[in-house]
Amino acid sequence: MLPDGTTDLQFEGPIVDYKSSKTVSRCFCDHCGANVYFQDSNNLRPDVCTGIFDRADGVLELRNHIFLPDAKDDGLAVWLSDIPAYEGYSTQSKPIEYQKSDYAKSGKDQATELQAYCQCKGVQFKVSRPDKTSRTMASPWPDLIKPHISEPSENEDDVKWWLRANQRFLAGTCACTSCRLASGFDIQTWAFIPKPYILQINGKPLDFGMGTLKRYQSSEGVYREFCGKCGATVFWHCDERPYLIDVSVGLLDAKEGARAESWLDWWTDRVSYEEEAQNKDLVARLSAGMKR
Repeated sequence: MLPDGTTDLQFEGPIVDYKSSKTVSRCFCDHCGANVYFQDSNNLRPDVCTGIFDRADGVLELRNHIFLPDAKDDGLAVWLSDIPAYEGYSTQSKPIEYQKSDYAKSGKDQATELQAYCQCKGVQFKVSRPDKTSRTMASPWPDLIKPHISEPSENEDDVKWWLRANQRFLAGTCACTSCRLASGFDIQTWAFIPKPYILQINGKPLDFGMGTLKRYQSSEGVYREFCGKCGATVFWHCDERPYLIDVSVGLLDAKEGARAESWLDWWTDRVSYEEEAQNKDLVARLSAGMKR
């Protein structure tokens, strides 16, 4: 949220304006998919996505969470619960209480498929449960588990780190510069899912050209897909591990809520590439909250 009196912003580049509701427009980069800002017609002041700011540390302040019930399980806010949360806009609703995470309850959902889609549903797919084939994949260690700044990524023992008790997939948070700039947000959440377990709605294998998907190559051998209509971040994958895909957790439609804990086991020991964080205060608070 920009300071009072800020009503006129000028942007350069190929901006797509997507109408997500009767009153709200969301604008994103047509080239890389970065979310830039959203505008509510009831509010003259636009809200700018914090990930696109340069040298944001000490300038941006996290004050509250809004529309918290939409997440059902409080989403990432459960690890940032030291600030007020609201049912709607903070200026139009009263503070509400946080929920307690209850994996024991969500874990009872043993559905064999999980639907996933973006806001406009131009991108839709489904995820299936891991089975013995999940262990045939190979991958180096992710920075989430082994910080690349201090440890090698080679997985010499071929640990299947993305599998959790052979029933769920690993999920985590990332604060790297590339994810921040390509999504428009300081924190990006990823689930690590083998490619054969991501299917099109019709049951056919994953196709990176399906629906409204657009591709952005963020570096050599590294690819990101986003929805070309609504701007949702969808996939990350690379030539080094082509059969293990990072899936944007926000697209998963789990019954229990945004963290999808009946399907995902969250790594809470570290925020991936936290050393690159632009908004250091936010990432430090998230990291500390995850460890509590």
